[in-house]
Amino acid sequence: MGPPGRVRWIYAAGTFTLGLAVAIVFAYYLGSWLDARLASGSVFSVLLVLLAIAGGFYNLYRYMQHR
Repeated sequence: MGPPGRVRWIYAAGTFTLGLAVAIVFAYYLGSWLDARLASGSVFSVLLVLLAIAGGFYNLYRYMQHR
């Protein structure tokens, strides 16, 4: 028998939050590196962070559809 429903939802929320935070930080540092390399201001930083946020919420949407 698996864990109770509340524990599963807490685990899912924690996993989503941690995954989203890691993706945003990684995207920001990658974007900053690209911006410094290509002298593009903050275009890549903003673009990659927004992409990471959209990807995180897409994963949440897929998870909710599966459940």
